[in-house]
Amino acid sequence: MNKNKEILKTNHLSWPLDLPWFFLQRKFLGRKLPLLASFKVTYRCNLTCRACPFHLRADREEAHMSWDTAIGTLDSLRRLGARMIVFEGGEPLLWRDGSHRLHDLVLYARKHFLRVAVTTNGTLPLDVPSHTLWVSLDGLKDIHDYLRSDSFDRICSNIEKTRHSRVFIHCTLNRRNWQTVDSLAKWVQEMPTLKGMTVQFFYPYHQGEDDLSLSSEDRRAVIEKLLKLKKSGLPILNSSGRLKAMIENNWACHDDILINADPDGTITKGCYVKNRGKINCGACGFTPVAEASGALDLIPESLYAGWRLFLRA
Repeated sequence: MNKNKEILKTNHLSWPLDLPWFFLQRKFLGRKLPLLASFKVTYRCNLTCRACPFHLRADREEAHMSWDTAIGTLDSLRRLGARMIVFEGGEPLLWRDGSHRLHDLVLYARKHFLRVAVTTNGTLPLDVPSHTLWVSLDGLKDIHDYLRSDSFDRICSNIEKTRHSRVFIHCTLNRRNWQTVDSLAKWVQEMPTLKGMTVQFFYPYHQGEDDLSLSSEDRRAVIEKLLKLKKSGLPILNSSGRLKAMIENNWACHDDILINADPDGTITKGCYVKNRGKINCGACGFTPVAEASGALDLIPESLYAGWRLFLRA
């Protein structure tokens, strides 16, 4: 335990030095280095959420990484230039290999990457030693339980108990929940263990998940609602500019800032959907990609959003 605490304090790189060097290489030296890695360590999950196609892959032969594969993949991502890792699934906190669990992968990653984040469904204790921890919550009890396997009460209990210092809610907005986002934002504001929330929009993989796509009218309506909620002081941390750009999806996407790892050890450069489904840019709802692309273009709002979510102490 003491050893782990020392790792948390000392074994991460200095972003004030490394990130300027990263942007210099990208902008002036022409090196197409990835910034952010999506790391799906498993497809296994304890929920069967309506919007998710990934738990439907849990029975595949290579749906769950071994420790050696995971470490080798992390090493490869670092050699390829990635600075930040987001562990996800499936449910990443279910990951085990022998005596190893996700906490061990996070501690290893913290030695080699600027920042390490985890996205979880929140049904397991929120004690993973990541810099940032996102909990997927798609509304208050009735709507969340409909969308995410009656898990709201377990999630609330874990949020109330957590001692993690940087927990955020991540909400995927769809045609069943978008009208209730104001209630969720107010709930987040009142929860003392939460630092805020981010949103993205449902993406249709057409791989067995429910089709919860927003119409173009609903997408515009919910983004206008989000902008008003932000202006009123509610803790929605997406930048206003990138939200506005997603009304028509007319933002400049630099998908080469992304790199993705899947449970079989495959590494894919580019769009989050690549190697996971059919790419349809017109239906894109991936606000993290919009923010990362904005940060690469040195848009102040996107740089600030990234700092608040990943870098702020």
